[in-house]
Amino acid sequence: MNPWELCAEDLRRHYRAAAVIFYGSCLRDRTADGLLDFYVLVDRYSDAMGNAAALGAWLLPPNVYSHVLGTARAKVAVMRVDEFLSDLGANRFTTTLSARFAQPCAIVHARDNALRARLEAGFVTAANTCIQRTLPLMPPQFTALDLWRRVLSESFAAELRPERPERIRSLVDGTAAFYAAATERVLGAPSDGVYRIVPRRGARAGATLAWCLRRILGKTLNALRLIKAAFTFQGGIDYAAWKIGRHTGIMLPVTDDDRKKPLRAGLRLFARSLRLNAIR
Repeated sequence: MNPWELCAEDLRRHYRAAAVIFYGSCLRDRTADGLLDFYVLVDRYSDAMGNAAALGAWLLPPNVYSHVLGTARAKVAVMRVDEFLSDLGANRFTTTLSARFAQPCAIVHARDNALRARLEAGFVTAANTCIQRTLPLMPPQFTALDLWRRVLSESFAAELRPERPERIRSLVDGTAAFYAAATERVLGAPSDGVYRIVPRRGARAGATLAWCLRRILGKTLNALRLIKAAFTFQGGIDYAAWKIGRHTGIMLPVTDDDRKKPLRAGLRLFARSLRLNAIR
């Protein structure tokens, strides 16, 4: 077993997980040299964590934790299965999960084939949702990669993320075949590599307004989740500073005092990041 499979198995036992999903940069690069990203799906929060943590997860899912196994380090989001699948659906206004799992991901563990099938169907629904919500913003002619660059641009703008346009381009171009196939499942095969649409009256204005509202709601929820994670994610301040530096080149120092007072340090890091335009 490779390091992320070993880590996923440890997470399955630790949280009594129904499913474990691996995603993010380490999956794309096929390496464990970095922070592994997992979603751990459970049936009941009370079976996976203490009562206080379960209440926090119920109020504002997911809970985010740090997990270490040997030399492997992971960032783990714990969420109920039913909430996870619901958030992938077209009826959810926010795009945090649908945009994340419309991208490449791997089901490392599922307790049975039925759950695996439901998750796979959820990922297809997520891609469909992202495409349909972004399609009105596209010009009359575009490629699949053009579409997904716009999908990720709009989705990342609805979170507190440090990615720049060149990073989004590299994410899409690095897995071009995946995004081409995802687009073809929804829109059919392109003609000479190009999709052509006839814009509907008012559709662009409606989609623009919806994405503006998602940015307001998404950033608010993201900020609240980050504050909550300050109490559960060991090394979260260092991780946040590292991630900002990795994607923007802006290095934000973290002191020992910051690590002792993560909430205060996190708010200060957040304010400084905004001033330096490290996150938007």
